Formats: sequence, structure tokens, C-alpha cells
Amino acid sequence: MIPEPLKRFGALLFLRWPFILLGIVAVLHILKVIKLDGYGISLILIALLPSLLPIVSKYFKTFKIGKDGIEATTIADNEGRQAFELEGRERAANSAEPSRGTFPYSIDSRRILATLWHYQVELFGEDSLRRWGFGVGIGATDYSDFRLGVAPLLDAALIHVDRRGLCYLTNKGMTFCRQHCDILAADGPFYRQFGPTQNNG
Repeated sequence: MIPEPLKRFGALLFLRWPFILLGIVAVLHILKVIKLDGYGISLILIALLPSLLPIVSKYFKTFKIGKDGIEATTIADNEGRQAFELEGRERAANSAEPSRGTFPYSIDSRRILATLWHYQVELFGEDSLRRWGFGVGIGATDYSDFRLGVAPLLDAALIHVDRRGLCYLTNKGMTFCRQHCDILAADGPFYRQFGPTQNNG
């Protein structure tokens, strides 16, 4: 009758004997009892391959033996690389500015916002409580485009239109423009010619 501890030791030795043999060979090589080059190590590994493969497959994604030695990529390395790449893609997606294709308003609305944002920043700054505004007269050729652009911005509370017909950015509109400043800066101010307005108090 073989004692249970001895059985466990025998089973462990049976599973790990390739590594034990490689350890002995490594020690002998270090002590210069034997001398092995890359080919010698490769031949030993090939001889032990049937026993090593089940163990190697648990821990290594790729395993190559060549004239320059052994090259391996562990599963942990691969998982870490995938996690790093995924994190990089998420970071890029979160920090990317919205593209023109994702701008939520029409070209007419975008032109109004681009004009308001440009002159607001240029004349009063981004954080000023003062607001720059403009309007398009009813007789102007682009009046209908202006009115079409104003309506959705009013509905979204991005602009305010006073009784003279001049539009201004609201606080919400300022925040929106900051978030989309690259798109608006690329468009630039569409409306550029402004006349004096009557202030009726």
C-alpha cells in the first residue's frame, strides 16, 4: 500500500518532470558541466514537446522556437494588450470632438451659432456675462435661411431673440458652443456685414 502523500508527490513529479529535467540541464549549464547553445536547447524542447504542450497551451498565446532562441507571448500579455488597446480606443472616443456629420443642427443653424460664437469670443470672451448679438433684416436675401436656422435654436434654448429681432447666445448656448468649438471655428462667422441697430429702450 503506497501512502497518500507519496502518491501525490508521484503525480506531481509525473506532471512536472519536463520542467525538473530542464532545471537540471540549466544548472549543469550554469556550472559548465555541459555546454548548450540555442540548437541544443531547441532539440531538448522538441524532445519534451509532447509533455510540454498541454502545460504551454494554458499559459502561452504564441510559442516559437527558432535559430535565435525561443519567443513566446503569454495569455496574460495578450489580455493586457487587448485591455490597453480597448482603454485607448475608449479614451479616444470620449475625448474626440464631434464631427460635422454628428452636428445636431442644420447648416442654417450652424451658421448662426458659428457667427454668434466667433464674435462673442472675439469681443467679450467665453466667460463674459455680456452677450454679442445680431439679426438679419426682413428685406435681406438670406432672411429666410436665417429664420429657418433660428427656430430650432430657440426651441433648444440655445439662443434668445429680443423684440428687435437680434439673437444672442444663452448660457446653455455658450456651453453648447464650447463643446462644438472646433466645428464652429472651422465654419467661421458666416454673417459678416452688420449695420447699426436702433435701440428703442
